[in-house]
Amino acid sequence: MSGPYNLKYIHLFVTESSPGTYIVSRNGRMADRVGRADRTLADELNREATEGKYRYFWFEYTPSAAAAYSLECTWYHRYHPTDNPEHPNGVLGGDAACQVKGCPTAVMAQARG
Repeated sequence: MSGPYNLKYIHLFVTESSPGTYIVSRNGRMADRVGRADRTLADELNREATEGKYRYFWFEYTPSAAAAYSLECTWYHRYHPTDNPEHPNGVLGGDAACQVKGCPTAVMAQARG
């Protein structure tokens, strides 16, 4: 994971057109929100920057949207971001469930499947 960086400078640090996962923060010390980009990480980060709620970000590129979702789940469970009201949703059209051990969302998905 790279960061924290100031959201004003996304263009300096996020240079690949790739899926990925990110954390945004108001103070640069804690995760306020965790998110992912299934296609282009820079687009999602620019959307976060436009909203103006956060000043800093961390990120990691991933090889696929499914990998971005998996990392998003890991960071969601690890950092308990205050601005994520619920567990991240899976990739549209995908069947991957959260792989974090003990995740109640994954348990419910397995019970339905």
